[in-house]
Amino acid sequence: MKKNIWMKRGKRAFAAAMGMTMICTMVGCGNNKTKTEADVPTVTIWSSGGQEVREALQEIADAYNSNEEYSKVAKVEIQFVVSGTSEQSLPDRLSAAYKAGEKDTDFDLIAIDDSAIANIEAQTSEDFFEDIDVSKIPNYDNLIFKDNIVGENFIPYRGTSVYLAYNSETVKNPPKTAEELYQWIEEHPGRFTYNDPTTGNSGFSFVANTIYNQLPEEAATSSDEKWKTEHTKEWDDGFALLEELHPYLYQTAGKVQYPMKNAGSLELLANKEVDMTPAFVNMVLSQKAMGTLPEGIKLTQLEEPFLGGLAGFMIPSIGKDKEAALSVIDFYLSYEAQAIDWNTMFASPVVDSSKLEDLEHEDWLKETNMESLRYFSIGMLQKDIAARWMEEIGSLAQ
Repeated sequence: MKKNIWMKRGKRAFAAAMGMTMICTMVGCGNNKTKTEADVPTVTIWSSGGQEVREALQEIADAYNSNEEYSKVAKVEIQFVVSGTSEQSLPDRLSAAYKAGEKDTDFDLIAIDDSAIANIEAQTSEDFFEDIDVSKIPNYDNLIFKDNIVGENFIPYRGTSVYLAYNSETVKNPPKTAEELYQWIEEHPGRFTYNDPTTGNSGFSFVANTIYNQLPEEAATSSDEKWKTEHTKEWDDGFALLEELHPYLYQTAGKVQYPMKNAGSLELLANKEVDMTPAFVNMVLSQKAMGTLPEGIKLTQLEEPFLGGLAGFMIPSIGKDKEAALSVIDFYLSYEAQAIDWNTMFASPVVDSSKLEDLEHEDWLKETNMESLRYFSIGMLQKDIAARWMEEIGSLAQ
């Protein structure tokens, strides 16, 4: 991270002017072809997840709609499917529309975690999401994660990473490596937990790390079945280690219990029923800001970092406003939008964070920057891990 956090006002003004010039080049500002308000298309962003994701998407959409130049190109609306409800899931909705042969739908943009893409493509087709012409997205130059593994049909707009969250009042010297963590768990029975990995990705990250720390580095960014079929020993060793750790985890009523969802393990940490758990950075920081997690809860990363990922935009082939959608992606990659994302949900920026202004808890951003993200994308192998965990590890708690 650069030392000079604040840009000089003159440079900011010049950059802003250049940014508006590029937008006007895209949409023809000031000429007779400028669209009237009635002609401006609505670009609908569909997403799912927790309430904090919804709020951040909406805050940025509101900023887009109130921007003098961008609002000439499109109006943004958010459609959100909250996780854990009885609503039809977003992948199922997309699959149903695709199989019904629908065209020109309001599925204009999909804001999605990279780990969920394979599931949607499995229910639709490999070319369901269209390649994106980044030459029409001026703020793409701001992006520091251009090589994002997923491909040319995915534009990241925020990062996500799992850290080790711990109670600094009781843990004076947190583990620095995976081996030290495993040793700490065995030396402090009942004081560590991870959530059921089928209900939340912070727990899944712990399970996946246990396996993928034993595999070549390139395995963490490949969905090739060979990493399971040709490396059965590494998988077996990983699950054997998870089974070995099982008796030393958090217990209630004399039995090991794996909390449900990412929030479940954080609740145990907040109540001081455990001293340590893997957790998403943004969830920990948000709860600390609200006061639901004690100030003594700290974050640290291991030398073998917990696996992280990116959330980004994709354009379905069944969407109706593909050109207008590009201007929406462009705004979400602006420094203004990236600062809103941090201030709303402490989402890790995907641009140079030293160029963001008016940040809340800027010190937290410095401590949790994602410049060394250990990227993780294994496609449908994620389901294989979750299924095997349920059969071999989850069953031990019954």
